[in-house]
Amino acid sequence: MSSSTPSPTRARTGRSPSPDLILGLALIAVSLGFLAYTLGLSAQAAAWPRGVLALLLVLAVAITVRALRSPAVPGAAATAGTEPGTGTASDTDGSAPAPETATTGSARGDGEWSRRVLRGPALTLLVVVAYIALLQVIGFLPATALYLLGHLWFGGVRDWRILAGVVVGVVAFVQLLFVYQLSVPLPAGLLFE
Repeated sequence: MSSSTPSPTRARTGRSPSPDLILGLALIAVSLGFLAYTLGLSAQAAAWPRGVLALLLVLAVAITVRALRSPAVPGAAATAGTEPGTGTASDTDGSAPAPETATTGSARGDGEWSRRVLRGPALTLLVVVAYIALLQVIGFLPATALYLLGHLWFGGVRDWRILAGVVVGVVAFVQLLFVYQLSVPLPAGLLFE
């Protein structure tokens, strides 16, 4: 091992937390926020959202724990078989890059942040926070329609036919399933009470 290779324990020293840790903590916050919102719903109306949110919370905790327990350089396990004499393509003919070369930078999860890496999760978090705020003001169906439009738009969908089809389809499905089939009233919001 050359002296220029950083040790796994020094890789994150003095750097930002891993993206997985931030994601896990953000999902925990979102889950708890939505769970707090369901406290104002009837037990029947809150059963499904609470179940989904409980699952999201469990998975978010798992992501957070995994991020906290992961080694400083997650790619270290992938490079275990790349020493000379192991028979990998990178040391026999030089045609393929070593795994550590292929996984450098933020893709490796070593805490390197950039605007490009943070843009998607930040916009998603912003859209979810706006959705939570709109639920209380305009109600479930209009807020869900706006949420879907915003999320699809930030996700790169620009075709109005796809946007309209997804929004109308999801809102109609939720309305038919919960209101008409299950007789579960959806939150109407302050404007429509």
